[in-house]
Amino acid sequence: MEELPKAYEPQKYEDDIYARWEASGFFNPDNASGVRGQVSGVPWWRRLLSKLPITNYQLPVTFTIVMPPPNVTGTLHVGHAVMLALEDIMIRFARMRGKRALWIPGTDHAAIATQAVVEKKLIKEGVADPRRTLGRDAFLKKVEEFATASHDRIVTQIRKMGASCDWSREAYTLDAPRSLAVRTMFKKMYDDGLIYRGNRIVNWCPRCKSTLADDEVEYREEKTPFYYFKYGPVVIGTARPETKFQDKTLVVHPDDERYQKLIGTSFEIEWIEGKIKANVIADAQIDRAFGTGAMTITPAHSFEDFDLAQKNKLPVVKIIDEDGNLTEAAGAFAGRNAHDVRVDIVKKLADKGLVDHIDENYVHNLSICYRCATPVEPLPKLQWFIDVNKKVRGKTLKERMREAVSGDGIKIIPERFEKTYFHWIDNLRDWCISRQIWFGHRIPVWYRSHSVILNEAKRNEETPAHAGSGSHTREILHSVQDDKEIYVGIEAPEGDGWTQDPDTLDTWFSAGLWTFSTLGWPDEKEWQKNRVYHPTAVLETGYDILFFWIARMIMMTTYILDEIPFKTVYLHGLVRDEQGRKMSKSLGNVLDPLDTIAKYGADATRLSLVLGTAPGNDVKLSEAKIAGYRNFTNKLWNIARYVLTTVGVVTEKQKYGFDRITLADWWITSELDRVTKEVTEHLEKYEFSAAGEALRDFTWNSFADWYLEISKWQITQTSLSENTKAILHHGLRQLLQLWHPFMPFVTELLWKQMGEQDFLMVTSWPSVHYRDEDATETIHVFAIIQNIVTALRGLRAEYGIEPAKPLDVVMSAGVEAERLRDHKDIIQYLARVGTLTIEERAARPAGAVMSVVGGIEVSVMLAGLIDVAKERERIKKAIDETTAYVHGLEARLANKDFVDHAPHAIIETQRTKLAEAKEKLVKLADQIKTLD
Repeated sequence: MEELPKAYEPQKYEDDIYARWEASGFFNPDNASGVRGQVSGVPWWRRLLSKLPITNYQLPVTFTIVMPPPNVTGTLHVGHAVMLALEDIMIRFARMRGKRALWIPGTDHAAIATQAVVEKKLIKEGVADPRRTLGRDAFLKKVEEFATASHDRIVTQIRKMGASCDWSREAYTLDAPRSLAVRTMFKKMYDDGLIYRGNRIVNWCPRCKSTLADDEVEYREEKTPFYYFKYGPVVIGTARPETKFQDKTLVVHPDDERYQKLIGTSFEIEWIEGKIKANVIADAQIDRAFGTGAMTITPAHSFEDFDLAQKNKLPVVKIIDEDGNLTEAAGAFAGRNAHDVRVDIVKKLADKGLVDHIDENYVHNLSICYRCATPVEPLPKLQWFIDVNKKVRGKTLKERMREAVSGDGIKIIPERFEKTYFHWIDNLRDWCISRQIWFGHRIPVWYRSHSVILNEAKRNEETPAHAGSGSHTREILHSVQDDKEIYVGIEAPEGDGWTQDPDTLDTWFSAGLWTFSTLGWPDEKEWQKNRVYHPTAVLETGYDILFFWIARMIMMTTYILDEIPFKTVYLHGLVRDEQGRKMSKSLGNVLDPLDTIAKYGADATRLSLVLGTAPGNDVKLSEAKIAGYRNFTNKLWNIARYVLTTVGVVTEKQKYGFDRITLADWWITSELDRVTKEVTEHLEKYEFSAAGEALRDFTWNSFADWYLEISKWQITQTSLSENTKAILHHGLRQLLQLWHPFMPFVTELLWKQMGEQDFLMVTSWPSVHYRDEDATETIHVFAIIQNIVTALRGLRAEYGIEPAKPLDVVMSAGVEAERLRDHKDIIQYLARVGTLTIEERAARPAGAVMSVVGGIEVSVMLAGLIDVAKERERIKKAIDETTAYVHGLEARLANKDFVDHAPHAIIETQRTKLAEAKEKLVKLADQIKTLD
């Protein structure tokens, strides 16, 4: 057993450890499930199967996670690092408990984001308008080259984090198996009538030149004028006068008494570009309290107005085009930017006397693109949609999504996000799935004109030998639009004249299939081989993509498989800096996981992202926090270094058996079992921080600060030495097992240093053995001893007594006296006590200071330990300084100007300091009395 260096240097070991893990094949659950005595790579459950009757055999429990695939747009950030740390904890914990733990890694093509990054890169390199300059095929080649390079960087980073995922199953949302799954799903949904092509209002980004799903639209609060215009006999209000050119329908609430006489009438009015004829209708969805309660309908540029127009069979006229400019429908203003021309439109209306008044303090939420923050324009476009309200097999997609979470199926952690989820479903509109970009899954739809198909059919009739070539023609799903025949299929159709739809699918369409497409669906052979891993156990990701991704997976999986995609959803928060600010390059507060791993190690980085956090809450991260956990990692290293140096090579008896001889032995083994049970329960409930914090406190306090110190004395006692070594070995071994999911690298290294031959990552999770009722009394006594020793150490520090000087102590211990006398040697050793007198009732000696611990009076004689006169002078000086400090704080807090203008946090800090200073004065006064 080689001697460990004094400090742990993770950079020397981590890459080698990960390489050995990966080479072992144990990341694959078919190799690592239940590995206890693995033989020639054959899992124990397969060996068991060959020996037992099939009727008595059940497959081991599976535990599956599909990794939220990072976008191939660059490198991983700290948000990804949180995800990797948490998911690896779950997988390693499940694997050590004998489950078939599968973690599927992968990356996402992230269509809009990746294409935008490459376009910017090419423009910077001098390629103006890259798509037009290069053409589709050449441009896509550039994007794929970038995505491949980015993928390689990302998987390197994932490995650096210690992620024990099964690389043999790595997936990419745009690879061949996933592409087949996408095309198969599209056709199935089309056949069921869930996918349709329609001319509807969509969210349009003028910069990305593409549609966006509703949940890809973000909102930015802004202050803007709200205009009130005279519209014939009424006044209407709007924040967007540039959309009002063709507004010829006035709508009011049917019960609004102000407008009863107008409902159903028509009138001619002067408007922006001259006179128009307006009609008045009533609809109950109008908000009587908003504005004047009367509004005109702009069908082409408002989702609500579009629905009203459809309901009342009103024409839809596009006022703004895809570039954000006004169309011919705007008359003299056509061709001008819609936003820029607003002032001129209002001026024209004012010149006509049609401006009633303007509210300059109107605040509303501006819709912006989630990718580029450009204001989103609602536009009518012919696009592909998923109908969320159509019943298939008796249920709509919305009903399936609701049932999956409202019943016993999916649990969301934290639970408060369930309300948010249901609110989103209740307001869900048909999902626009087509995007006007080139990178992504091309929509599996082809078009050709009737003349082409008729000519082909005629040729087939004239040439019977070739009749088979028309098989695809007979499969055509006849849907005529714009005099074109439409073919929807998994593969391209045979025949001439077919043109594939130029659009691609929303990235979240392919991502919605992730839990089962990664397991082989729709390839029947692969799917059946991996069917045991679905539904997956948990989906862990950030709360910010609850709707983008999680809801879509629930939608797609419940539809195609009639089962949930996962049993639990665990939502982590966003990572912010120590001041609570979002990390950004502009603020210079970004922490790169690779940088922190290189400096502090992967284990420290992981702990800093997990401990002190709660699900759904944002995480505050600083370099100081990571450095603190580097120190803790080194603490564990030094604990192991002491134990291994002290114990040396252990016998099989020492390794697997020992006696509990002393009070400390009973206490530490019982405490170890307590923390094992506590950590296990926390991990089972996904309470990762609570598990880590309980384990950290035990490691640092109970094991290191108490038992290791006591062991130094016990080892000097011949009757206790070998048994103590065995307990030290057992304690370290179990600590490494418990810490492994959190700190895989240092624990695996130390496991090997203990002489273990198997990998720690496939050893058994520790069980509880020694937590029993017999230990209750001795644990109680040990707790009293801990408090006494702590009190004695506190008195030594308080009175400046040198550490080397032994204390003379008298204790009045009441009913605990006899039991404390039985263990006085531990107190003497830990607190450096010379003479220790323990009585049921003992008077306080003259010249002694006393501390009361749980009803036990602990007195320390000061004679010969300190210079009483000098100590009295020191305390008096401290009293004077503290009194002056108190007066200063009181004066500041009595200053009305300070209290009225200082930040609340500053005032509270001053009040806390004042309370602490007053408490210090009381203690100093007590010390003076003791010396008198």
